[in-house]
Amino acid sequence: MNFTFGKTQHISSDRMRRSPRLSRFINSVFGYTNIGNYARSRIVINLFNQLPLADFKNVIDLGAGLGEFTFMMADEMPATRFLAIEILPERIERLRDIVKKFDYKNVEVYPDFIETLDSKNVFDFIFAIDVFEHIPEEKMPFRACYEKLRPGGYLMIKIPNATQRTILPERFFEDHNKWLEEEHVGQVYDLEKLTRRFKEEGFTIVHSSSSDGLLSRVAWEMGFLTRRAGSVLQLAFLPLCKALILMDRFFFRSGRNGNAIQVIGRK
Repeated sequence: MNFTFGKTQHISSDRMRRSPRLSRFINSVFGYTNIGNYARSRIVINLFNQLPLADFKNVIDLGAGLGEFTFMMADEMPATRFLAIEILPERIERLRDIVKKFDYKNVEVYPDFIETLDSKNVFDFIFAIDVFEHIPEEKMPFRACYEKLRPGGYLMIKIPNATQRTILPERFFEDHNKWLEEEHVGQVYDLEKLTRRFKEEGFTIVHSSSSDGLLSRVAWEMGFLTRRAGSVLQLAFLPLCKALILMDRFFFRSGRNGNAIQVIGRK
């Protein structure tokens, strides 16, 4: 499927909402501007296209955040029902704004935990993109996901690798690293361990890989630092950052050293 990522950025981004006309112009020239999310989207779209998406009628975006993957898929799959699960109030409000503004009739926002859903054996596909690292390991909803999927349904999880490789010295990212220590309480899996957890929960492994090699890390660090320096510098370096991410996908070969890991399991 020909997915277009980031169509709703001018509404979902706090920075862009301040100047909607300017934001649309910037988007028309530079495309999607958040380099971390851009890198994530390249990986996720590739994974999505390895699945029988045309057969999916009911899909959950678990921890939907700003809903960019939900809305990307909803555009391309209008006959599929999407449930965007989110618990943060400000993001729930933003998701509902986008649903209303774009009149997404196939998207429903669910403002609670997946465990509270009554439906069982209903969903064809559940995906969680950089969500489980925010959850303590013992509270990760693997079992709830398994129960909500129909037999033959798929679960896809993408998270940061427990071990991260960096380029520049840590002192350049002190504030970010402090945030990570507080937020990424569940960043405990390497690829082998995550694959094993899927199997323990009853899934058959369909796909298991790592991503985000050193070129992608260079792009992220460059994007992070230029963003802090101001929007003009950020935009000036954006094409280079995107080029590095695309090169990383070409040169990087899945192994233990990727900064991100992803597993797809089938019930």
